[in-house]
Amino acid sequence: MKVLLLDMTHGGQILAPLFKAQGHEVAVADVYRIAPESMLESLRSLGVDVYVGNPAPGHYDLVSMPCHCPDIFLEGCTYDQRIWYSQAVNRFMDDKRFRIEVTGVKGKTTTCYLISHILANSGRKVYLRSSRGSGPYKPEGHDVKELKSIAPPYLLDLPEGDYDVMVCEVSLGGSAKADIACITNLLEDYGIAKKTRRAEEAKKDILTDKVNIVLESEKDIWAKYGKPLTTVKSRVTVKESPKFGEPLKLVVDYNGKHDVELDGSYLGLQYVEAIDMALSVCDAMNIDSESVFRALSTFKGIPGRGEVTVRDGIRYVIERNPGISHMSVNRTLKTLDAMGCLDGALVVIDPVSKKVCDKLDRDLIEGVVDSYGVGLIVTPGDGTEPEIPAGTKLVIRMTKEGYQ
Repeated sequence: MKVLLLDMTHGGQILAPLFKAQGHEVAVADVYRIAPESMLESLRSLGVDVYVGNPAPGHYDLVSMPCHCPDIFLEGCTYDQRIWYSQAVNRFMDDKRFRIEVTGVKGKTTTCYLISHILANSGRKVYLRSSRGSGPYKPEGHDVKELKSIAPPYLLDLPEGDYDVMVCEVSLGGSAKADIACITNLLEDYGIAKKTRRAEEAKKDILTDKVNIVLESEKDIWAKYGKPLTTVKSRVTVKESPKFGEPLKLVVDYNGKHDVELDGSYLGLQYVEAIDMALSVCDAMNIDSESVFRALSTFKGIPGRGEVTVRDGIRYVIERNPGISHMSVNRTLKTLDAMGCLDGALVVIDPVSKKVCDKLDRDLIEGVVDSYGVGLIVTPGDGTEPEIPAGTKLVIRMTKEGYQ
């Protein structure tokens, strides 16, 4: 079979040797022209045809590509069958370790960290792959060992080890073979592949024959794919008005109602929906209540995700996230508005850095910021520090970075 793989930014170099090992004639195209020469040479040494830019025109039996990759790169190519990278991963995935895969529009990383923290506190040996990095997760936190993409093919590149649970954040889709699959939300079914497809088409590929956890409000979206669904219950109630830098007091209903205080070093209000989904995972795994509440009370948030500090009399909120967009800006400002913190506030945004695919839509972000009546600075993205105007009381620093 003649196989063409498009895109080496999101895992073509992982899939190519696997198809080659099955005896297929394989070509891979570095359509974004950013793969290092060493990677290209490694594939050539295996007998893989490598193209920098568009592939050679011709007919292929099978084409596989990321769902968000536009068809413009297939100019001059015909094929009998096309599958997305998630579906190719499904063909090769044979890792038998218990695995939780998490995708969605927003909240993927937060959900993965909460799940990992609870499971580690229940005595399980946990490995976490996320857009912040990958490595063992212990009760005291995440020991990041390496930075890897969270594109679906990287599920085939998980490290060996006798882990009880592998928790994997996935950008678009999944293997469809996880023990538990979570879709945090769809929120905005945004356009991908130059708006020729929708996010739903990619994210549905995570759905498994085992346990799928989705929002009640989105049940009808995912039900049409014929997989078993468990809907998230609302278990968390905020007891008191949140205050900047102070613990957030909650009542959490998990095998009975319990008072819980989230640490004040992060915007706990932004974590409530992720806690609900993490508790649904705990239900599916029969995690004991003591471990759950101990974990929630000791969780310190995620570095750079709603992290709060005070320096020189100015409050700071730090967001370092590949998902920075008008939606996340609105979410953060809405949270801070509920805390009465937006007087004298300034939003500072650093644009794309590291391996982040989608670019910021400045017009949409400006519209959101203007609606809250706060200031906005967008940096050049070259590391230059902006001058903070006199009288600023709160700086919301948002950097669009991470490994997708």
